Amino acid sequence: MKSVSMYLFGSWAWLVFTVILLIMVCCFPFTRTVESARTLGKRSASAMLKLMGIELNVEGSEHLVDGPSILVANHASYTDPMIMAAALPPKFGYVAKKELKHIPFANYVLGKLGTNLVDRVNPKKGADDLNKIMKSNKAQDSIVFFPEATFLKEKGLLKFKKGAFITAIRNKSPVIPVTINGSRELLRSESWLPKKVSLHIKIHPPLNTSNEFTNPQELSDESRKMILGDLNEPDLNHRSFS
Repeated sequence: MKSVSMYLFGSWAWLVFTVILLIMVCCFPFTRTVESARTLGKRSASAMLKLMGIELNVEGSEHLVDGPSILVANHASYTDPMIMAAALPPKFGYVAKKELKHIPFANYVLGKLGTNLVDRVNPKKGADDLNKIMKSNKAQDSIVFFPEATFLKEKGLLKFKKGAFITAIRNKSPVIPVTINGSRELLRSESWLPKKVSLHIKIHPPLNTSNEFTNPQELSDESRKMILGDLNEPDLNHRSFS
Protein backbone atom coordinates (compact mmCIF):
# COMPACT_ATOMS: atom_id res chain seq x y z
CA MET A 1 0.00 0.00 0.00
CA LYS A 2 2.86 2.32 0.86
CA SER A 3 4.51 1.82 -2.53
CA VAL A 4 1.22 2.54 -4.31
CA SER A 5 0.82 5.85 -2.45
CA MET A 6 4.44 6.75 -3.24
CA TYR A 7 3.88 6.14 -6.96
CA LEU A 8 0.64 8.12 -6.88
CA PHE A 9 2.34 11.08 -5.19
CA GLY A 10 5.33 10.85 -7.54
CA SER A 11 3.07 10.87 -10.60
CA TRP A 12 1.06 13.80 -9.23
CA ALA A 13 4.24 15.73 -8.42
CA TRP A 14 5.60 15.32 -11.95
CA LEU A 15 2.24 16.33 -13.45
CA VAL A 16 2.16 19.49 -11.31
CA PHE A 17 5.77 20.30 -12.18
CA THR A 18 5.24 19.81 -15.93
CA VAL A 19 2.00 21.79 -16.16
CA ILE A 20 3.24 24.78 -14.13
CA LEU A 21 6.58 24.78 -15.95
CA LEU A 22 4.79 24.95 -19.31
CA ILE A 23 2.54 27.76 -18.07
CA MET A 24 5.60 29.65 -16.79
CA VAL A 25 7.45 29.26 -20.10
CA CYS A 26 4.36 30.43 -22.02
CA CYS A 27 4.14 33.51 -19.76
CA PHE A 28 7.83 34.42 -20.02
CA PRO A 29 7.45 36.36 -23.33
CA PHE A 30 5.21 38.81 -21.45
CA THR A 31 7.86 39.58 -18.83
CA ARG A 32 9.85 42.63 -19.84
CA THR A 33 12.53 42.61 -17.14
CA VAL A 34 14.64 40.06 -15.27
CA GLU A 35 12.90 41.13 -12.06
CA SER A 36 9.43 40.39 -13.46
CA ALA A 37 10.66 37.03 -14.81
CA ARG A 38 12.07 36.14 -11.38
CA THR A 39 8.77 37.13 -9.75
CA LEU A 40 7.00 34.76 -12.13
CA GLY A 41 9.57 32.08 -11.29
CA LYS A 42 9.02 32.53 -7.54
CA ARG A 43 5.24 32.31 -7.88
CA SER A 44 5.56 29.22 -10.07
CA ALA A 45 7.91 27.48 -7.62
CA SER A 46 5.64 28.33 -4.69
CA ALA A 47 2.60 27.02 -6.59
CA MET A 48 4.40 23.77 -7.40
CA LEU A 49 5.22 23.05 -3.76
CA LYS A 50 1.76 24.04 -2.57
CA LEU A 51 -0.07 21.87 -5.11
CA MET A 52 2.24 18.96 -4.30
CA GLY A 53 1.28 19.35 -0.65
CA ILE A 54 4.89 19.96 0.40
CA GLU A 55 5.35 22.16 3.46
CA LEU A 56 8.10 24.79 3.22
CA ASN A 57 9.30 26.39 6.45
CA VAL A 58 11.63 29.39 6.19
CA GLU A 59 13.52 30.62 9.25
CA GLY A 60 15.71 33.72 9.45
CA SER A 61 14.31 35.89 6.63
CA GLU A 62 15.18 38.92 8.76
CA HIS A 63 18.87 38.23 7.98
CA LEU A 64 18.42 39.10 4.29
CA VAL A 65 19.88 42.51 3.45
CA ASP A 66 18.54 45.27 1.19
CA GLY A 67 21.65 45.70 -0.94
CA PRO A 68 23.55 43.16 -3.08
CA SER A 69 24.62 40.00 -1.28
CA ILE A 70 25.94 36.50 -1.90
CA LEU A 71 23.93 33.54 -0.59
CA VAL A 72 25.68 30.18 -0.26
CA ALA A 73 23.64 27.02 0.33
CA ASN A 74 24.22 23.30 0.57
CA HIS A 75 23.27 21.29 -2.52
CA ALA A 76 21.58 17.90 -2.22
CA SER A 77 19.01 17.67 -5.03
CA TYR A 78 17.95 18.92 -8.46
CA THR A 79 15.05 20.59 -6.62
CA ASP A 80 17.26 22.98 -4.61
CA PRO A 81 16.96 25.96 -7.03
CA MET A 82 13.16 25.59 -7.11
CA ILE A 83 13.03 25.45 -3.31
CA MET A 84 15.26 28.50 -2.95
CA ALA A 85 13.19 30.40 -5.52
CA ALA A 86 10.06 29.71 -3.46
CA ALA A 87 11.78 30.67 -0.19
CA LEU A 88 13.58 33.87 -1.23
CA PRO A 89 12.53 37.28 -2.60
CA PRO A 90 12.62 37.43 -6.43
CA LYS A 91 15.64 39.76 -6.48
CA PHE A 92 18.04 36.79 -6.29
CA GLY A 93 19.81 35.40 -9.34
CA TYR A 94 21.55 32.03 -9.50
CA VAL A 95 24.80 30.45 -10.64
CA ALA A 96 24.52 27.25 -12.69
CA LYS A 97 26.81 25.02 -14.72
CA LYS A 98 27.03 26.01 -18.38
CA GLU A 99 26.13 22.47 -19.53
CA LEU A 100 22.50 23.16 -18.56
CA LYS A 101 22.03 25.44 -21.57
CA HIS A 102 22.03 22.34 -23.80
CA ILE A 103 18.86 20.99 -22.13
CA PRO A 104 15.66 21.78 -24.09
CA PHE A 105 13.99 25.00 -22.84
CA ALA A 106 16.67 25.39 -20.15
CA ASN A 107 18.77 27.97 -22.02
CA TYR A 108 15.68 30.14 -22.62
CA VAL A 109 14.43 29.85 -19.03
CA LEU A 110 17.87 30.48 -17.50
CA GLY A 111 18.35 33.49 -19.75
CA LYS A 112 15.01 35.04 -18.79
CA LEU A 113 15.85 34.57 -15.10
CA GLY A 114 19.25 36.22 -15.50
CA THR A 115 21.09 33.08 -14.42
CA ASN A 116 24.89 33.23 -14.40
CA LEU A 117 26.37 30.23 -16.24
CA VAL A 118 29.85 28.96 -15.35
CA ASP A 119 32.12 26.76 -17.44
CA ARG A 120 33.43 24.01 -15.12
CA VAL A 121 35.59 22.32 -17.77
CA ASN A 122 37.70 25.12 -19.25
CA PRO A 123 39.56 27.04 -16.47
CA LYS A 124 40.04 30.18 -18.62
CA LYS A 125 36.37 30.36 -19.60
CA GLY A 126 35.42 29.62 -16.01
CA ALA A 127 37.53 32.58 -14.84
CA ASP A 128 35.88 34.82 -17.45
CA ASP A 129 32.45 33.68 -16.26
CA LEU A 130 33.39 34.47 -12.65
CA ASN A 131 34.42 37.99 -13.69
CA LYS A 132 30.98 38.48 -15.26
CA ILE A 133 29.36 37.31 -12.02
CA MET A 134 31.45 39.82 -10.06
CA LYS A 135 30.26 42.63 -12.32
CA SER A 136 26.65 41.46 -11.99
CA ASN A 137 26.91 41.40 -8.19
CA LYS A 138 28.59 44.81 -8.15
CA ALA A 139 25.67 46.13 -10.23
CA GLN A 140 23.27 45.43 -7.33
CA ASP A 141 22.40 41.83 -8.23
CA SER A 142 22.15 39.41 -5.30
CA ILE A 143 23.30 35.93 -6.28
CA VAL A 144 22.75 32.40 -4.94
CA PHE A 145 25.68 29.97 -5.14
CA PHE A 146 25.76 26.25 -4.40
CA PRO A 147 29.52 26.18 -3.66
CA GLU A 148 29.76 22.37 -3.57
CA ALA A 149 29.03 22.61 -7.34
CA THR A 150 27.44 19.13 -7.31
CA PHE A 151 25.77 16.58 -5.05
CA LEU A 152 26.09 12.86 -4.41
CA LYS A 153 23.90 9.90 -3.52
CA GLU A 154 25.83 9.85 -0.24
CA LYS A 155 24.62 12.24 2.44
CA GLY A 156 26.99 14.99 3.51
CA LEU A 157 28.34 18.49 2.83
CA LEU A 158 31.16 18.46 0.28
CA LYS A 159 34.17 20.75 0.09
CA PHE A 160 33.33 24.27 -1.12
CA LYS A 161 34.75 25.87 -4.24
CA LYS A 162 35.95 29.44 -3.70
CA GLY A 163 34.21 31.39 -6.51
CA ALA A 164 31.37 32.69 -4.32
CA PHE A 165 33.72 33.86 -1.60
CA ILE A 166 36.18 35.54 -3.97
CA THR A 167 33.25 37.40 -5.56
CA ALA A 168 31.93 38.52 -2.17
CA ILE A 169 35.30 39.77 -0.88
CA ARG A 170 36.21 41.65 -4.06
CA ASN A 171 32.82 43.36 -4.13
CA LYS A 172 32.61 43.73 -0.33
CA SER A 173 29.21 42.01 -0.47
CA PRO A 174 27.97 40.20 2.66
CA VAL A 175 27.78 36.41 2.52
CA ILE A 176 24.60 34.83 3.87
CA PRO A 177 24.89 31.07 4.52
CA VAL A 178 21.68 29.05 4.04
CA THR A 179 20.94 25.52 5.22
CA ILE A 180 18.46 23.40 3.23
CA ASN A 181 17.00 20.32 4.93
CA GLY A 182 14.65 17.89 3.21
CA SER A 183 15.47 18.36 -0.48
CA ARG A 184 17.59 15.19 -0.66
CA GLU A 185 14.58 13.15 0.48
CA LEU A 186 12.23 15.05 -1.86
CA LEU A 187 14.11 13.87 -4.95
CA ARG A 188 16.99 11.50 -4.33
CA SER A 189 19.86 11.37 -6.82
CA GLU A 190 19.29 7.65 -7.52
CA SER A 191 15.54 8.01 -8.11
CA TRP A 192 13.26 10.16 -10.26
CA LEU A 193 10.29 9.41 -7.99
CA PRO A 194 9.61 12.42 -5.72
CA LYS A 195 8.71 11.77 -2.10
CA LYS A 196 6.41 13.88 0.05
CA VAL A 197 8.50 15.59 2.73
CA SER A 198 8.68 18.74 4.84
CA LEU A 199 11.31 21.27 3.81
CA HIS A 200 13.15 23.60 6.17
CA ILE A 201 15.28 26.58 5.12
CA LYS A 202 17.51 28.25 7.72
CA ILE A 203 18.88 31.66 6.68
CA HIS A 204 21.89 32.51 8.86
CA PRO A 205 23.17 35.96 9.87
CA PRO A 206 25.30 37.67 7.19
CA LEU A 207 29.10 37.54 7.28
CA ASN A 208 30.76 40.94 6.85
CA THR A 209 33.39 41.02 4.09
CA SER A 210 34.29 44.70 4.48
CA ASN A 211 36.56 44.18 7.49
CA GLU A 212 35.70 40.96 9.36
CA PHE A 213 36.31 38.34 6.63
CA THR A 214 38.85 39.31 3.98
CA ASN A 215 40.26 35.86 3.18
CA PRO A 216 38.25 33.56 0.86
CA GLN A 217 39.26 30.37 2.69
CA GLU A 218 38.33 31.74 6.11
CA LEU A 219 35.02 32.99 4.71
CA SER A 220 34.35 29.58 3.15
CA ASP A 221 35.21 27.77 6.39
CA GLU A 222 32.91 29.96 8.49
CA SER A 223 30.06 29.56 5.98
CA ARG A 224 30.45 25.76 6.03
CA LYS A 225 30.49 25.78 9.84
CA MET A 226 27.22 27.72 9.98
CA ILE A 227 25.50 25.54 7.37
CA LEU A 228 26.65 22.31 9.02
CA GLY A 229 25.39 23.51 12.39
CA ASP A 230 21.80 23.11 11.20
CA LEU A 231 22.28 20.41 8.56
CA ASN A 232 21.18 16.89 9.38
CA GLU A 233 24.07 15.43 7.38
CA PRO A 234 27.79 14.73 8.01
CA ASP A 235 30.82 16.79 7.01
CA LEU A 236 32.44 15.48 3.81
CA ASN A 237 34.99 18.27 3.48
CA HIS A 238 37.62 15.72 2.45
CA ARG A 239 35.68 14.96 -0.75
CA SER A 240 35.58 17.26 -3.76
CA PHE A 241 34.28 16.74 -7.29
CA SER A 242 34.55 18.71 -10.51
